[in-house]
Parts: sequence; C-alpha cells; structure tokens
Amino acid sequence: MKYLLIILTTILLLGCSAVGTFHQTVPAGKHRSTLSLKFVGDDVLSYSFTTDSSWLWGVPDKNGYSKVVGIAYNSNHKNSVRIVYLRASDTIGVLGYYFYVDGVSPQDNPIQKGILDTISIGQSYHGRLGWENGYYFVELNNKRHSMYVGDVLPSIRFRTLSNLYVGGRYVLSEDWKTITTIR
Repeated sequence: MKYLLIILTTILLLGCSAVGTFHQTVPAGKHRSTLSLKFVGDDVLSYSFTTDSSWLWGVPDKNGYSKVVGIAYNSNHKNSVRIVYLRASDTIGVLGYYFYVDGVSPQDNPIQKGILDTISIGQSYHGRLGWENGYYFVELNNKRHSMYVGDVLPSIRFRTLSNLYVGGRYVLSEDWKTITTIR
C-alpha cells in the first residue's frame, strides 16, 4: 500500500508539473487565472512572461497588487515569493515583488516588498525567483532583490506555481492575459 501511494503521488506530481509554456487568462469579473494547480520541483524557478494590451486598465479605487508569477511553499500566505503588478496610474504599471515570510504579510512589513520596473506593452520579462541559501530572492531583467529569511521553509514542503491573480478589492471588466514560460 505504501509503495502504491508513492507511485500514485509521483504520477500526480509529474502530471501537474509547472515546467512548460502556459496561456493564462483571468476572465472578466474574476480574480483567478484559469490555469490549474501546478507543482514546482525545486525551491527556485526560472520564468518569462510577455505583456499585452490587457495589462492596461484604469486605477481602481481599492487598488492592490496583482500576482503575475511566483512560488508558494505549502501555502500562499505562509511562505511565498512573487512577482506582482500594480497599476500606478492610467498610463503606468509597475512590476514589483513581495515575500510572505513565516506567515507575515508584505502589507504588514514593508521591507518584504518593492518595485522592480515599469511595464512596456509587448515586452518580455524574464528571471528567477525562490529560496536559496537562506534568502528569498527575485530577479527580473537583470534586476535583483533578496532578503535573508533563514530556514523558514518546512523540511517537507509542496511547492506550487502562483498563477495570474487580480489583487485588491476589485475585478476587471476585461480579460487579463499573459503567456508564461517556466523552466
């Protein structure tokens, strides 16, 4: 029975692998991407994504960070590393990062978040993110930020891909789309 469980778990994890190219859409009126749960095999992932005109929307009254790509260790709100997007004005959108560290939200500790770049429509962004040698880190088009967190990750952990997600207390009136490649 034990070996059957191991074999089935292995098949499940391989079948839901986060390696590949994914067309993601957050449908109008929703918060979450249509992409299904994907497991990541390592504490670090390499990514790329491209922006298009669906990334331009008016600044909502209750603005928030929207998640673009990331990795969560057992729970999105316990330990995770993410690239995020924020509409700063009607003409400017910014890409940033934020870390959940041992259950502490980046909204509660400002050193766990920051801005990396402004977006350009049609541009591709690439980098790496994750946990390495006691540090959470993000890299985006040769810009890097890291924060020492020690060994906050549990010894047994499931790593999942954080998908496209509209943050804040609003939804969009149009679909938000991107193509994400995970290596």
